[in-house]
Amino acid sequence: MGFAMGRRITAHLDDDLLDALNDLTRASPLSRSELVGIAIRRFLREEQRRSHTPRAEAQLAKRIAKGELPSRVVDGRRSAGSGAPWGN
Repeated sequence: MGFAMGRRITAHLDDDLLDALNDLTRASPLSRSELVGIAIRRFLREEQRRSHTPRAEAQLAKRIAKGELPSRVVDGRRSAGSGAPWGN
């Protein structure tokens, strides 16, 4: 890894989190800034991975679009379901 520039930010940390971070810093060769940076990278990587994981509804929609599952036919001749805003 080459030389990397950084920017200073200010963040509010609860006392218990700050105490845990300080304890970890004492036992680690890394600085608090480095530990926070690693934690944020891991969090962002996990969130990105989670956002790319298709949900059950998306998988169902893809199967219907491929023709693997039948879709429900909707036409205007049927009465609206109960509770629908247009079924007053």
